[in-house]
Amino acid sequence: MDGLVVGGSVMFIASATIFPTLLAGKDGSFGSQAQILVLPVLDLLMATVAILLIARSGAESRMALMLVGAALLLYSISDMAYAVNMSRGSSALGSWWDVGWLCGYLFSGLAALYPDSGHSKLTEAPESSSLRSTIVFFAVFLVAAAANMVVGYNGEHTVVTRSVWAFLILTVVARQIVLVMDNEQLRRSLEVRVLERTKELREITTQRELLLSSVADGIYGVDRGGRITMVNSATATLLGRSEEALIGANAHDLFHAPQEDGEPFPVDGCYITDATKLGLTASGEDDVYVRGDGSTIMVEATASPLQDDSGVISGAVVVFRDVSQRREMDRMKHEFISFVSHELRTPLTSIRGALGLISGGALGEIPPKAAKMIDIATSGSVRLGRLVNDILEIERLDTGMLPLSIRAHDVAGPCQEAILATSGMADAAQIKLSLGTVHSDGRVLADRDRLVQVLINLIGNAIRFSDPGDSVVVEAAQHGDEVEFAVGDTGRGIPPDKLEAIFGRFSQVDSSDTREKGGTGLGLAICRGLVDRMGGRIWAESTLGRGSTFRFSLPAEPPTPVSELPEPVRSSAGAGRP
Repeated sequence: MDGLVVGGSVMFIASATIFPTLLAGKDGSFGSQAQILVLPVLDLLMATVAILLIARSGAESRMALMLVGAALLLYSISDMAYAVNMSRGSSALGSWWDVGWLCGYLFSGLAALYPDSGHSKLTEAPESSSLRSTIVFFAVFLVAAAANMVVGYNGEHTVVTRSVWAFLILTVVARQIVLVMDNEQLRRSLEVRVLERTKELREITTQRELLLSSVADGIYGVDRGGRITMVNSATATLLGRSEEALIGANAHDLFHAPQEDGEPFPVDGCYITDATKLGLTASGEDDVYVRGDGSTIMVEATASPLQDDSGVISGAVVVFRDVSQRREMDRMKHEFISFVSHELRTPLTSIRGALGLISGGALGEIPPKAAKMIDIATSGSVRLGRLVNDILEIERLDTGMLPLSIRAHDVAGPCQEAILATSGMADAAQIKLSLGTVHSDGRVLADRDRLVQVLINLIGNAIRFSDPGDSVVVEAAQHGDEVEFAVGDTGRGIPPDKLEAIFGRFSQVDSSDTREKGGTGLGLAICRGLVDRMGGRIWAESTLGRGSTFRFSLPAEPPTPVSELPEPVRSSAGAGRP
């Protein structure tokens, strides 16, 4: 429709101004007039294409298409001028209209040389400006209307001009009708899409609200200033406040409990501030919230910043849960374990003492069958005592109540002490226990008693899981800023999938090991806890059928700078001598 409007306007302008000059003094037959007008009509079509290119050019190729359109427009104008001059009998060569052809060639070359941005895709339609195209089309139509007024005023209307003008008017009306229909269809389709998207958004909002309300954890959102923007029902329930009282309030000032001295916690150190200002994610933060009635609850919170694609932070989302009951249960569990373990020690000590007296003959000679039963009872009491001690050790590791005295010690001393403490166990099991390569000049930062305890546990494990005639070797060496200890055996080995699991509590390589080899399944867990507390790490290496090696590393004593070495002591007897 746009092409018909432009083409009709150009055709009317030409029929009212140029065609009468071309047809003046010519034969009035249809064939003669068609022969004269065929080239001008082609020029008019080229001018129409040029105007369409200029009006409909997209953003990516606008300059190149405008250059091509300008070139075509100059060609058509120059051709029409040449035709008019030739009809008047004057020579067109060397006239000013020749400049149009030259400029057309120039613009064509510039369009070919204009660089392509390379961003447009072949499958995409070129962009067009409705405003620009409408202005161009109606500007051409207004020129045609002005020409119609001039021709009508001079009384020069012919059947052809009236026909072209009528066609042009009908085309403009049809174009507007089609445009209105397109707009109406577009409006309806947009309304349908808006309704569909509104329904989808309403469903998403409903699902989000249902999800947030069904979560037992508290969830609230804050803006960059820390003011609450949204809460779920669990937040209001846990904090004992209404949603209206929470929305708009500053989260840090409203329900963050103060310090023990009553002073409020600084805002700069709050995990909400870190998330909204620095974009940091906080996970598992322990905090105390004040409820609406003044009581407090212990919570575990996670704060995540809200960022857009450009990295701009608009706020944060905080998820928290009430851990007061869990902490209370943990405290009661620890107290129960400690109480039971301590209370078991007293009767165990009495039982072991009584069994020792009986087996020693305090009540006279014991029959062989009774002696065997006493040995079984003694072994069971020893194992039960070991289990109680291990449970107490694990409990103290969990609660952080295990005191440590980290000092610098020689590497060789704890190794020799551990070997001496387990030599009787090795002799009874017919295991060769030896001290391998040890750097005697190395020094390690550790609690000596706990270091010996770790070595004893590892050596005891190696002895229990070795066959008579096997060997267990203890080694230690310094590697950089760490001292690495190793306890290796030549036993049956450990499967690769068990190398990490064996450090868990009550864990054994085989379920029958507890019955056959003894032990509580807590030794390696205690070793890992002690090594971690001393700033080291522990791991196992093994080959099935060839033995295992348990290694752990601890920090080495840093070398003393020369500037801190003490001054040498000088003898006063040598004073004054040269």
